[in-house]
Amino acid sequence: RMKKLPSRRIILTHLPPHLLPPSILQSKAMVNPCASWNPKDTTVSCYHFYNNMPVLLFFPSWDEYFAAFLNGKLAWGSYFDHLVEWNKYIDHERIMMISYEELKKDQILGMKRIPAFFRFSLCKEDFPRIAKKTSF
Repeated sequence: RMKKLPSRRIILTHLPPHLLPPSILQSKAMVNPCASWNPKDTTVSCYHFYNNMPVLLFFPSWDEYFAAFLNGKLAWGSYFDHLVEWNKYIDHERIMMISYEELKKDQILGMKRIPAFFRFSLCKEDFPRIAKKTSF
C-alpha cells in the first residue's frame, strides 16, 4: 500500500526507533519522530487521555496513575525510555528532534525549521496563518 502512495509521503507515528523498519533509518527518509513535551506536561496530558479511553485501564486517582507513568507501566511503556531511545539519534542528519516548548517559545522559528528540514518551503504569508490555526 505504501509503494502506491505518491512520493513525498508523510507517515505519522509515535513509534520508538526499535519498532520502525530498519530501512527507515538507512534510507533517504526524513524523520521527525514527534514533538517531545516536558515530562510534567506529558504526564498530565496522558493522564486525561488514558482515563478518557474506554479500552485503557482507568486510574481512579492521580497517585495511582503517576506511579504507573513513572514506572513505565502504561500500555505504551515508558515515556522516558521513548525519549532516551530517540535521543540516540539526535545528531542523525535525517532525524529532526524538536520540543513542544521550543515551538511555543518561538513558533515562527519552529515553523521555519520543520519545512527546511523536509526540504520544502513556505511563503512568509503562510507563517501567521499557520500560527493562528495552531495556537491555543
